[in-house]
Amino acid sequence: MPAALSTHTPDPKVIAPDSLGFLISDLARLMRGTFEREIEKADVPITTSEARVLVYMARCGATRQNVLAELLGLAPMSVTGFLDNLEKAGLVKRAADPADRRAKIVTLTDAAQGLLDRIAIAGQRARTLALAGLTEDQVAAFKSAALGIRANLETARATSRTEAGS
Repeated sequence: MPAALSTHTPDPKVIAPDSLGFLISDLARLMRGTFEREIEKADVPITTSEARVLVYMARCGATRQNVLAELLGLAPMSVTGFLDNLEKAGLVKRAADPADRRAKIVTLTDAAQGLLDRIAIAGQRARTLALAGLTEDQVAAFKSAALGIRANLETARATSRTEAGS
């Protein structure tokens, strides 16, 4: 067992306020709030939730609506509502998936790029606020650890799904 991990079993009656789960949850909540304030300052003409949908679409490219909902951690019906608004604004388009005509593939339109640039600037401002006072080495170490944690959890989820399917 690595030296950083304790073999002590914690008292289940004691909740550690800075445990990894709470810390990650707090960081996500605070980062999302900071991003929302920066989006509002940038006068982006869509909601912050719709902005998150656009950013995830830019990250993953053309994708099925249900996959996008899973990536965002949102209910498919919520994502459908966001996509309805984004489609009306001319920022996304939906088409039947050639492999399954019941499924919809969502893609960004060219009109989304200018808005994504403004969203990216707001995101950079939020990151600057979040990382203030940290050294480059601290940021690199945090990012490395976070990537490792994400990989571990994705592996555990995939393993769980495989075991559930067998």
